[in-house]
Amino acid sequence: MSTLKQLKTFIAVAEYKKMSEAARRLYISQPTVSQIISDLETEYRARLFERVSRELKITPAGLLLLNNAREIVAIHDHLDQAMQNINALRPLRVGATLTIGNTLMGSLVEKLIQKFPDIDVTVFVDNTKILEHRMMHNELDIALVEGIIVRQEILTEPVLEDSLCLICGRKHPFACKPSVTMEDLRHQDFIMREKGSGTRAIFENIMLTHHIPFVTKWECSSRCAIIDAVRHNLGLGVLSERCVTDYVETGDVIVCPLENVSMKRYFYLCYNQCHPVTPQMQDFADMVHLIEE
Repeated sequence: MSTLKQLKTFIAVAEYKKMSEAARRLYISQPTVSQIISDLETEYRARLFERVSRELKITPAGLLLLNNAREIVAIHDHLDQAMQNINALRPLRVGATLTIGNTLMGSLVEKLIQKFPDIDVTVFVDNTKILEHRMMHNELDIALVEGIIVRQEILTEPVLEDSLCLICGRKHPFACKPSVTMEDLRHQDFIMREKGSGTRAIFENIMLTHHIPFVTKWECSSRCAIIDAVRHNLGLGVLSERCVTDYVETGDVIVCPLENVSMKRYFYLCYNQCHPVTPQMQDFADMVHLIEE
């Protein structure tokens, strides 16, 4: 019977595709990792990995073990967490992407705590790619994201509609235009969100679909930094309408309507399907759906 240590080591090798990297992440020696994989292959009488180039490729038998191993580890972690907090508050680890963290998460968590004072909420705000990684490694219980989740193990549900908008400074040539065409954006300078951001991924996909090249002059995760750079006419920006409303009202930036292009999107509620749905996760999901209504 495989142990939790063996399963966690196997998951790390499958995730990082190198025994040396798995060993580094787990703070154990590479020979120990190699021995654990060898022991598992002996126990199950199946080859779990094949070496392709400089990486390890998981076999069908390995994939079967991986799916079950993740579920077993998640259940154990949930049990351990539940027993440690049996006489305490209900812990809930929530992830939020930057747009949501900047505009929604504060009021959402406030309402959740008011209704369920026994829930102890910890919030992690980062981009979609980082939150996806955290969910895969059972570091988050549930998340609300603006980008597209690619891992099939993570279940997603569209819950809130949002729109991106193109913004410019008051002295930018676009400031006087009633609308902007995609062709107008050709070779324009942009102040962009960081790689891994859902906002950036959606906009880049729109530009790629229309075959419009552009220049990334700035790249940052702060909406305030983006708006400040746009305000100083250093480039165009693309952000959620929720992020720019106050700045548009004060005249710091101007929204440039795009002709015949929709930049509507959804915020997604998501969690790892290997993670049991706890009552506090359901309470959070219900609170999100109340915002939708």
